Amino acid sequence: MSLHADLASLQSTLDQAVERLDAAAAEVRGTERDDLLGDLYEIERHLRAATRRLTRALGSLPPTD
Repeated sequence: MSLHADLASLQSTLDQAVERLDAAAAEVRGTERDDLLGDLYEIERHLRAATRRLTRALGSLPPTD
């Protein structure tokens, strides 16, 4: 598998992780576990930043190696 394909797959995985974090945050919002929201949002923020960096890296690579 090429580097571009590997990184594109990783980007998809990060996108899915962000979606799952959003769902988890929605599940605990307004419950007795509302205290988790800060941590979940912080994790999401870091994953979104990683996704942006990965997108830039992918843009600098040719589509196939």
